[in-house]
Amino acid sequence: DRDRDRDRKAEKKAKKRSASSESAERSREREKRRRKQQQEYVNKNRGPGAAAGGGAGQSMFWDGFQWVPRADTGNDINANRKNRRLYVGNLPYHLGVTEDSFSKQLYETMRDRGMCNDPNQNPVLHVWFARDKGANYGFCEVASIEETERALQLDGMLVLGVPVSIKRPNDSVSPMGMIGGVAVGMQALPGGMLALPAAQVNATSPIIHINEILKVDDKTTKDDYTDVLEDMQEGCGQHGRILGVLIIRPEHANTRPGLKCGDVYLQCATTDDATKIMRAMGHRKYDGRQINMSSFEEGKFMAELKPMM
Repeated sequence: DRDRDRDRKAEKKAKKRSASSESAERSREREKRRRKQQQEYVNKNRGPGAAAGGGAGQSMFWDGFQWVPRADTGNDINANRKNRRLYVGNLPYHLGVTEDSFSKQLYETMRDRGMCNDPNQNPVLHVWFARDKGANYGFCEVASIEETERALQLDGMLVLGVPVSIKRPNDSVSPMGMIGGVAVGMQALPGGMLALPAAQVNATSPIIHINEILKVDDKTTKDDYTDVLEDMQEGCGQHGRILGVLIIRPEHANTRPGLKCGDVYLQCATTDDATKIMRAMGHRKYDGRQINMSSFEEGKFMAELKPMM
């Protein structure tokens, strides 16, 4: 009996090691594909004067899903400056706020919420405060249009206990990606109109629906679905607790009308976890396409989709 027990335990351990090895191999293959895509992107966007062999290469950073090139605006810093400026109002001068302290707090808040293209680099390039008598406003310049749009979500941020307005100046508007069907940095109003400043993204359910994260066609393989599942667990799971991930496959869509192949549903532990994930990941791209996240009714998910997981 003891020998049989030992054999069963040894067999279980061998199966676990095999599964772990397969998962590690998939991760290595996925990373190879990403590295190849990364190099192709760099080669495609290399300037005409760059050597064909590569030279120093382009600086990259991990955005939660994949390696992407860091934006290089060194040669054209003025081209989109208008759309990288923010108005900041209700500044608490009387409490001692300074340009440097505001820049530091804005950067740290953006970094903590996953809003920076590169969390190790401050995207706030310059801050200027009006010092005229009675004035309590200023402007700041951000490194990229994408980060400027995300910073708009911080309207009402507390600075020394005082809510500060963060809005676009009157002369610039730049629509970006979608979260919950609303462009990041904008609020939906009746009639389909948009208003600034940005809305804070708040989930209304612990279930997140991600629209067509995977483009499904005849060439889509089982490994492609597995890659997406693992990417969602790893990338989104860093910002909130995830209980399960469902990706809609052809067999799901064929048996239940209304489901779309490539859509993903994240079952989060709480609505707060869902909010954190939507705020941190909703503005990013996956496989070169903008992520579109929205809340999904929990009761409907549990009754109709949970059994498919």
